Amino acid sequence: MSFRSLYHSLLEYEGQAAFDDLLRPWLENNPSEIELLRSLGARTGTPIPKMSGEELWHLYAAHRVLELLALRFQAGSADGSEWPGPAVTGDEFRRFAQCIGLDIVHSERWSPFHHEIVGLTPIADPARPARILKYHWPCLMLGPMLFMRAGVSVSAGSAHMAPGIADQSTLYWAHRRKTRPHHDLAHGWGSNSSWRTDFRRDYLLDGVFHFNVDGDIDLSKVPPGDVDNGGLSAQERRELVVNRCFVVCTKDHADLFPYDDRCSVKTD
Repeated sequence: MSFRSLYHSLLEYEGQAAFDDLLRPWLENNPSEIELLRSLGARTGTPIPKMSGEELWHLYAAHRVLELLALRFQAGSADGSEWPGPAVTGDEFRRFAQCIGLDIVHSERWSPFHHEIVGLTPIADPARPARILKYHWPCLMLGPMLFMRAGVSVSAGSAHMAPGIADQSTLYWAHRRKTRPHHDLAHGWGSNSSWRTDFRRDYLLDGVFHFNVDGDIDLSKVPPGDVDNGGLSAQERRELVVNRCFVVCTKDHADLFPYDDRCSVKTD
């Protein structure tokens, strides 16, 4: 039973004990799915390991399962549904993640690599950097590769995170969220085709964050004065690929296509 099949089972499940009824049996009966996932996290490169399309699809399917489980820790109906997500507790979410080979990373310091903005509390001082107020679900890593960012509520000054933008603009590379508008490349395709979506790969290697490593366009080589078809400058495109959403840019955030861009940023 693949991650894709597990995803559909979770969608159809109407009980109140998804871990015991679905997740635990799946873990016991699908060691090959788990072993493949772990092997992809252990793969090395120079510095980025190469992966086939089928391997990126496997990562994407596993990620869709965790995205679905994380709905339980979100509020709202941006996914067009009042369904709260599969019935799992926070401990069960973390247990399943660890059983498939993911590491839980908990940092008290805000980072767009590790964290996704779920809620924003504005601070009067516009220069005040972001500070984490609450974790809603944890950050998950697969070796040095980011698997899923943590969902957090933060406080920040408007120069760092503008209210109504950082917390409400479209979140890209996201298949389903209850908290805000979202989009990924599987949207708009039929059931079979949607699962042939490449997983976005981000890595933390030797003090450098590598964002969307499979993107064709290196933003460091785009001249500052150039704009893309969406009217975005290189800096605005960089903001989008690093955060997966706008955080201060006031331009239209819908119907953009950031999926071809990549960039690398040294850690502080």
